Amino acid sequence: MPKEASWKIDVKSLSTTEIVKLLRQLDQSEYKEVVLDLRRELVKRARDEGAGDETIIRTLTRGVPRGTRLNAVAKEWAIVLGLSVEEFKRIANAK
Repeated sequence: MPKEASWKIDVKSLSTTEIVKLLRQLDQSEYKEVVLDLRRELVKRARDEGAGDETIIRTLTRGVPRGTRLNAVAKEWAIVLGLSVEEFKRIANAK
């Protein structure tokens, strides 16, 4: 049985810019756990700076068309925020 892909990174030592760059590079990669760690760190930093879920979601969805693409973003980030996909989309769609 082939060994599952593994890659560890100290996300706390990265700058926010470096985390975003890595997330973009790892988009659709096999390194799901690393991607989750990077997302968790970004959310933690945003919350530490006083941002709430609404602010974080609006930042994540700025410029994202509603429909299929918003659904994809919600599926990617809702778990990190501790929300359901439906709650994420409700907040994103609120005016």
